[in-house]
Amino acid sequence: MNIISPEIEKASLVLKSGGVIIFPTETVYGIGADSRNISSCQKIYTIKNRPIDNPFIVHVDSIESMEQIAIIPRKYLDSISKLTPGPITFILEKKDESIFSSGLSTLGVRIPSHPIANALLAKAKIPVSAPSANLSGRPSITRLKDAIEIFSGKVDYILAGEDSEIGIESTVVDLTSALPVLLRPGRISFQELKTYFPSIGKYLPVSKEENLKPASPGMKYRHYAPECEVKLLDRNEFVQGEGNAYIGFRQMEGVNFQKIVKTNLEYMHFLYSFFMDCDSRKIKKAYCESPIQDEFEEVLLNRIEKAAMK
Repeated sequence: MNIISPEIEKASLVLKSGGVIIFPTETVYGIGADSRNISSCQKIYTIKNRPIDNPFIVHVDSIESMEQIAIIPRKYLDSISKLTPGPITFILEKKDESIFSSGLSTLGVRIPSHPIANALLAKAKIPVSAPSANLSGRPSITRLKDAIEIFSGKVDYILAGEDSEIGIESTVVDLTSALPVLLRPGRISFQELKTYFPSIGKYLPVSKEENLKPASPGMKYRHYAPECEVKLLDRNEFVQGEGNAYIGFRQMEGVNFQKIVKTNLEYMHFLYSFFMDCDSRKIKKAYCESPIQDEFEEVLLNRIEKAAMK
């Protein structure tokens, strides 16, 4: 069987037989396994070299499927229904004990809006545990060519699709506390979330040294980082150097490689592929211009600052 293919039925059969697959979503590519197959889920940690306490997100095809595995507070059902399918994950109390949850009593669950991902979930008729498709700590994959280069020979199937539309991971909202809490910013901004959850608050970062288990990916460990050094560039600064790269809103003379964007949404879409291209070009330093001050500034700063962490 060709393991790189757009055939959804083959991908669903691989999942149901205990395999690990790569598949596209609207946010980034995911690496997934049957959520009820514990050994298959554990393989993902090995493939990604991922810390064992860093949880996965469970992908389902509908609100009904979400309710089968997790407890949705009635007061939030309407808001969840309006925000999904889409690039948002909800932390909920676990209902189905057979679902792999990294030892947590909660689950991060989302309904992707990507047509291939949704069709895969509907065909397989199983929940799929899937963190972003990357090697732990590295940028998430948003292009099929990068998925093939990094994961060929490591997974059982790569479901071919177009480049990810959004380019960064989902927004994560915890609905298990007294008030909703934003754990990870994403394409659905904090400003937009307040329309649906007026009392929502923001997360407190978890230190790597703490023994606490994070409820969501992206909270505790260095993430999204290429091999080269990442620097956040003030909007008034300029940079030169043949070993350097730049992504931002201006033309930058004298750098080895650059990507010009017009909006923060474009910036989101290209950030990880820019990092991947920096590594393939053996760039030494990647300079990321400070994002425009709008509702998406927070998510871009979150990803760039984590990529720049030592």
